[in-house]
Amino acid sequence: MICPFCGKEMQQGILSGDGRSNVTFKPGEKKTGGFDRLLGIGKITAARHGLTTFTIDADYCPYCKKMIFDTEIKE
Repeated sequence: MICPFCGKEMQQGILSGDGRSNVTFKPGEKKTGGFDRLLGIGKITAARHGLTTFTIDADYCPYCKKMIFDTEIKE
């Protein structure tokens, strides 16, 4: 994939984590709280969960330090 910011080639890869909680997003400066997590608010659907891990397919630009992945966010 070509980076839409700088025009150079991006690296394909996978984000991963420990799987203890969903990957979430909340606009603004406050992180997602416990009540939001219980309701699934802000959950990023790109994350595939296993028993102890999660993964997200992503493209990363090492030149401008941007990452792109496809997802939806539950409201």
